[in-house]
Amino acid sequence: MMNSVSAQKGYTFKELVIVVLIISILSAIAVRSFRKYTLKNNRQNGVACLIELQKRMEDYYSRNAGTTASGSTGYPQLSQIGYDSGNCPVAEGNSTLYTVALVLPNTAIANCPNCYKLTATGVGAQARDGALLLSVDPRSTAASTDIYHKQHVTPGGVTLEGWIFQPGQ
Repeated sequence: MMNSVSAQKGYTFKELVIVVLIISILSAIAVRSFRKYTLKNNRQNGVACLIELQKRMEDYYSRNAGTTASGSTGYPQLSQIGYDSGNCPVAEGNSTLYTVALVLPNTAIANCPNCYKLTATGVGAQARDGALLLSVDPRSTAASTDIYHKQHVTPGGVTLEGWIFQPGQ
């Protein structure tokens, strides 16, 4: 008499749990990487916004011989150069990524009526990225100094030079 043993096909519960666990770990890593990539990519939009704003400021100043609409000397207010709402015109979908602000004159630089500071502060999910700062000091003449000082302030208050996160940030 032949003993027939039927071969069972399929996976055990243990094998299924291991596969689900591996997929979960890989998904968590992928989602975190995607979020970091999105923040960094959106930061480039904030940088582009500050550069555009700075160009408009300089253009207005040069076309109006350093005189604002009110007749005073110095740089214009945001409303005079098309940034009425204070929102960055570079947006993803219908949401604003950054709000911009202007400090005239730049109080961080004493005795400089033509100095100013532009800030782009993240809004919504982009707030996790912190703020971008651009200080302009046209008095800088040394070859080693740039008239544009760029910084990135993280939500934790850490100030980094430049607009790109340092490795590990």
